[in-house]
Amino acid sequence: MSQVTSKSLIACSIDTTVSAIVRLKTSGGNGYILSACKTLPFGINDFAPGKGMRFLKKLEKYLKEWKADELALSIAAKTWLPLPASFPAGASPEEYQKYCKIEAEYFLTKPEEYLCDCTDYGSVEGLHEKHLLLFYPAEPCKTISDFLSVNHRIVFRNSTQLPLIHLSRFAGEPQILLELERDAVIFTITINGRIEKFSCRQVKSREETEYFAIRELVNNPICREKGIMVSGAMADKAMTTLISNETSLILNPLRLPASIFIGNPQEFDISSSVVVKTIGTALTALAQ
Repeated sequence: MSQVTSKSLIACSIDTTVSAIVRLKTSGGNGYILSACKTLPFGINDFAPGKGMRFLKKLEKYLKEWKADELALSIAAKTWLPLPASFPAGASPEEYQKYCKIEAEYFLTKPEEYLCDCTDYGSVEGLHEKHLLLFYPAEPCKTISDFLSVNHRIVFRNSTQLPLIHLSRFAGEPQILLELERDAVIFTITINGRIEKFSCRQVKSREETEYFAIRELVNNPICREKGIMVSGAMADKAMTTLISNETSLILNPLRLPASIFIGNPQEFDISSSVVVKTIGTALTALAQ
């Protein structure tokens, strides 16, 4: 993405067990410079009623250094409810919101308790565009963003899925991601910013995590042709080794596409999944 003038943006991603903050600056060309990158030892699972305010204040303590900068925010959810939908091509953002609200009222028992990410889905067909609506619980996402909006201008607020989908625009090939979280197994295949496959399975044990992860990889033949990335609190060495042995597939950690140029990567550790998601959050906001 070409930039005529330099612009700084703060991005924060609250993942399931960890969070990260980055300050990303466009370099005037196609590259970017990191002027800050910090990982914090708490995530969405820590923002439970009664104790969440303590972590919100910790988060604000780190963010207040850049009050003048715009803030992009992505927040993990414990579950997603996907719904395929078809909208008129070329609809405005306001019309998208209206369409999503109508779909939510038909799809959900209590739509007011959910937020929604609207993603591109599959191929464009004539006068209509296919989308995948990803519904997820509004809390604690809404409480977190409301708290931070007091001192920061939030220009992007979505779940952690949209930044991951956006990163596939830079990949040059299908991006296959297996997210192994304590409550869910999430499997996505994304091509150039469009979702081709999305599934979210709730799990209650390590054995269920293993079962659903293996099933997704075995049931999608593309996994034998392309690289597979893995992330999540349950993606430890024992888990990834077991899945690799059972499927004969190699799992690699989530990483930034090679075509994204960070001018000073040696100054910060940008290899962790949460930092990748946070940089993706910044890039998604800049693209919009």
